[in-house]
Amino acid sequence: MSLRLVLAASAGILVGAGGMWLALAPPAAPVVRAQIPSAGAPLTESSRAAIDVDAIRAVVREELRAASMAPPPPVGLVPAATEEPASQKEEEPSDEAATANPSPEYGEAEHVILSGLARRSWSAEDRSRLQALMSQLRPAEREALVRQLIVAANRGELKVDIEGPLF
Repeated sequence: MSLRLVLAASAGILVGAGGMWLALAPPAAPVVRAQIPSAGAPLTESSRAAIDVDAIRAVVREELRAASMAPPPPVGLVPAATEEPASQKEEEPSDEAATANPSPEYGEAEHVILSGLARRSWSAEDRSRLQALMSQLRPAEREALVRQLIVAANRGELKVDIEGPLF
């Protein structure tokens, strides 16, 4: 037997084996397009299989975008629920009691923050107006305003146009 005959026989066997493997291979799975059933439609096994990860991500992104566009609930001062002993009330007024009647500067400072939220931006002018009012506020009032400003900035409800601190 010549070398040429051995190579031809080996090649024939390999080609035949490959052809048999292709003939007996299972058919490819059909491509399923992403279809999200309507909200009221009941889910069946076929509709569950049709939902893919990319479609779910797209829906979640749309919902998050819509939720981020909604205006935030206003953050106000909350009076304390606990009572202090009578001796402390007479000696010095507490911050909790002071929050029941907000100072006039609190209204001005809150207006600065709310106007920034309405514009959806925070500028150096806003910061300087708020800084001028902060020293005249009670600690509880300052805390409530700072919380409202920082939460809005962290949520992306304010475009901060300045370098450095917000207030």
